[in-house]
Amino acid sequence: MKRAMYYILFLVPMSLLSVLTAMYLFSRTEPVFLLKNVRITGADQLPESEILSRVYPFLKDSIFGTDMGKVKESITSHPFVKDVRVKRVFPFSILIEVKERVPSALWVGPGGDIQILDEDGAPYRGLGKGKTRDLFVVSAMDKAGAKSVFREVADWDRQGIVRKDDLSEVVYNDGDVTLFSLSDGVEIILGKEERAGRLKRAMAVLQDAKKRGLLIKCIDARFDNGAIVKERKG
Repeated sequence: MKRAMYYILFLVPMSLLSVLTAMYLFSRTEPVFLLKNVRITGADQLPESEILSRVYPFLKDSIFGTDMGKVKESITSHPFVKDVRVKRVFPFSILIEVKERVPSALWVGPGGDIQILDEDGAPYRGLGKGKTRDLFVVSAMDKAGAKSVFREVADWDRQGIVRKDDLSEVVYNDGDVTLFSLSDGVEIILGKEERAGRLKRAMAVLQDAKKRGLLIKCIDARFDNGAIVKERKG
């Protein structure tokens, strides 16, 4: 009885494994697992029609006949895309999961051209489809300056010194940085050095002025022992 049970426990899984292996090997040359559906998720800025046109040359009759590496590479090469996952979904589908670059700021260059900066501060597209309404503006002479000041602002946001969402514009000119507040248009001049510390002092001055009911136009924080404050008239 024990020997019979042993054979059952051994032979049944082996038989099932053999059948599945045979089906897999056969399907690599014969369209058993026909490709009937390509599903795309995560695409917002990049139209699905463009994704399909990129992957179409690499799609085959069978999901096993499709070169998944080339499918992934064809999408990853698009400038809107940060990462892609491609996988087979049995029995008839391929799933493409797109991770796009996140629109995080607007870079205005010296010629007035506008580019979208991603979450790392890199320019990757012009204005078009996608959320841009709530993004702050970075004014800089070149993309290296735009990326540098964006990352600095992102670091201030992580430290809790100032929220990116509270800024309307950041101007970067020859190493000098000036911020403009979104809600009340306050100008904060930080200069070239120790900008995080200067910004902390400027924010403290601004909060104190609000408590006193003062309307502030400009805070020049380029001083070690304080700041010059200009009130808004009227």
